[in-house]
Amino acid sequence: MNLNQYAAEKRLALLDDLRKGLPPREGTYDADVLKDAKTKGTPQMGTTRYTPSEIVFEFIYPDPHGTAIVFEVTQTPPERIVFMPVPAWVIENIWQGDISDTHHFEPDAMRLVEELGAELSPNANLKWFERQSAKRRE
Repeated sequence: MNLNQYAAEKRLALLDDLRKGLPPREGTYDADVLKDAKTKGTPQMGTTRYTPSEIVFEFIYPDPHGTAIVFEVTQTPPERIVFMPVPAWVIENIWQGDISDTHHFEPDAMRLVEELGAELSPNANLKWFERQSAKRRE
C-alpha cells in the first residue's frame, strides 16, 4: 500500500468516527478541541500534512454564525515519510502545462540521478517538508 492509499483509508475511518460523534479510533488529539468542535455540527475533511514521522489530519467543523473549528488528529505512520522533489530536469522543461523528456549525455544523466537520490536521505529530505517558495523561470 502506498502513502496516498494509507492516508486515505485512515482519513475516511477518522471522518466516519467523527460523523458518528465518536472520538478518533487512533491517533493523538486535543480532547477539549473535540468537545468544542462537536457543538458546531458535522465535520468536513480538511487538509492532510506530512512530516517524516507524522501524518496530521485536519477536520473542519464549520459554523455559519461564528468561527469554524479545525480539529487535528496526529498519527504515526508505519514507515518514514519521504518527500519526492521534482527533479531539476523536469522543472526546466515545463512549458504551458506540458512536461517533456530531456536528453543528456550519460555522465550528466548519472549525476542528476545521484543528486535526486541524495535528496532522499533523512537530513537532506527534511527541508522539503518546510514551506517552499514558488519556482519561476528567469
